[in-house]
Amino acid sequence: MNITASKNRHEASATTDEQRELERCKQEIHRLSQLVMFLKRQVVQLSEIVLRNVAKSAGGGKSERS
Repeated sequence: MNITASKNRHEASATTDEQRELERCKQEIHRLSQLVMFLKRQVVQLSEIVLRNVAKSAGGGKSERS
């Protein structure tokens, strides 16, 4: 009887550990998803800045040649 109780306690503990690990993983996935969305916005903003600068440079170069 004691061995069975010990085994059940160990299985319950393992399940609890697995549930904790699963919850931790879910939180990490959520955090990483938010980070990816933030980085995508940063890439879009930087791309817009680069395009504006390229357009200014191209426009400035043409007017200097004229």
